[in-house]
Amino acid sequence: MNPFAGARERISVRAVDDAAVRKLAEELGILQTAARILIGRNITDADVCRRFFSPSFRNFHDPFCMRGMEKAVPRILAAVSGKEKITVYGDYDVDGITGTAILIRVLRTLGASCGYYLPNRLTEGYGVSAGGVRQIAGNGAQLLITVDCGITADEEVALGRTLGIDTIVTDHHEPGASLPAAVALLNPKLTGNPYPDKDLAGVGVVLKLCQALGAITGRGNALWEPYLDLAALGTAADIVPLLGENRIITRFGFERLRRTENIGLAALIRLQCLGDKPLSTNEVGFQLAPCINAAGRLGDPRRAVELLLTDNEETAEAYAKELRNVNFERRSIDAGVWEEANEWVLQHGDPEKDFAIVIGNSNWHAGVIGIVASRLAEKFHRPAILFSMRNDGSARGSGRSIPGFHLLNALRECAGLLETFGGHAAAAGINMRSASLSAFRSRFNEVVRARLGPQDLTPVVQADAELPLSAVTPELYAFIKAMEPFGPGNTRPVLYCRNLHYRYMPRIVGNNHLKLMVSGDGQAMDAIGFNFGDRLDELCRAPALSLAFYLDENEWNGKKTLQMKVRGIAL
Repeated sequence: MNPFAGARERISVRAVDDAAVRKLAEELGILQTAARILIGRNITDADVCRRFFSPSFRNFHDPFCMRGMEKAVPRILAAVSGKEKITVYGDYDVDGITGTAILIRVLRTLGASCGYYLPNRLTEGYGVSAGGVRQIAGNGAQLLITVDCGITADEEVALGRTLGIDTIVTDHHEPGASLPAAVALLNPKLTGNPYPDKDLAGVGVVLKLCQALGAITGRGNALWEPYLDLAALGTAADIVPLLGENRIITRFGFERLRRTENIGLAALIRLQCLGDKPLSTNEVGFQLAPCINAAGRLGDPRRAVELLLTDNEETAEAYAKELRNVNFERRSIDAGVWEEANEWVLQHGDPEKDFAIVIGNSNWHAGVIGIVASRLAEKFHRPAILFSMRNDGSARGSGRSIPGFHLLNALRECAGLLETFGGHAAAAGINMRSASLSAFRSRFNEVVRARLGPQDLTPVVQADAELPLSAVTPELYAFIKAMEPFGPGNTRPVLYCRNLHYRYMPRIVGNNHLKLMVSGDGQAMDAIGFNFGDRLDELCRAPALSLAFYLDENEWNGKKTLQMKVRGIAL
């Protein structure tokens, strides 16, 4: 077996102060395990805990705290009153698409003449393009508002100005060394911006703009609250920390999503057989967002915007079916790319030397390489960058990182080999010449090796609390449910039980999944380890084991029971 394929996770239990645990448990009247989970996440104050479990719009920040809002709002309202044509320039992912749909609906409610433009991922790439600006100018627009892009579009914004277009940038990505000369820049990450919540998604920045428009026009929350379902969808899909305002957006947005009044979104929910199920991060990430993303990955992203803008049932049904079918096609394509990329690593990778995975292929579809890079980074626990090589000698890359490694900063040290790049700590997009692939692989690997040691390349399962199996109770599960929605910054708690024994010997079920029932402290519990099937032989030889797991609920024949979802195994 290639040693790349044999990595084993380490399990680490987060250390917290026992006295602080007892104090918080007493103050809130909760289980000590629950208090341990909260304190491990730096939620140590009783009032902060209460706000965490009871999100409220009272804790929404004043949108005018965001620098640039005082310029953006009057310029938009002047365009509305002056009957100027406004174009919303969105990104082609779920964050950009939902933000585009929200802003268009709000602007049209205010009486604006408003259209939109989304770039084609395959021909234009990410961000504001010169060709797009020229097309928008040719259509007579006088105001351009970006969504989820534009903070590095210095040249494109300048071009727009020469063509008679003012630009307002709404974005949440990291700014570059210089800033575009726009009418207003709305980005909480800008240096010196006093806005308290730096982690808004692109759609979240749009929501704050709409909140400000509601305040100034006297329409209040009624202008933007109906679109919290779209805001929650975009926020959860963009993998931003689900704390602060993002937690408020997703908590209330998921509630609205269950009874959405958006005809297109409702059609997609029905097609995905989610109509009678509670909707949260998992359903968004694995069933709704992929369909919306697929439109841009394999072609024209406008199909997804039209789904969210239509008020016609038949049109909604048609777009929903098209997006679902495109997602089926996308899954087929990325399965082929995954098979080839995974095989390349197993055949050619050297875990002693390769601290990063960098691969390119002329047959790989540019729309799916990011998905495959994410899977490679997760499986081999190394930063991974995949390139789609073109006939003209150019290469488009998409990269994903691992915890503790800032991908964008690493790429800055490789800038001499790249034509363009951008992104953030966890993900990035790259353009370069195909001929530079080998040199980039070497240079990027040097940068990674300088930042990471061998211990950093072993996946670590961080458990929130260690407890006996007898303490895994319905009361604890109810507490964990109350912590939803889960996501970055508020991940689903991982529990750890030592010295467990088999009630029945483990076996393989489904596609390489491990099924077992364990016992300890006089209690037995069912467990499932997805993709842990290759551990069967060593488990059968072990007299006891320890498990790190998510606590979940399994329903069978109408009966609900607690179940462990295995995240790590120690023998």
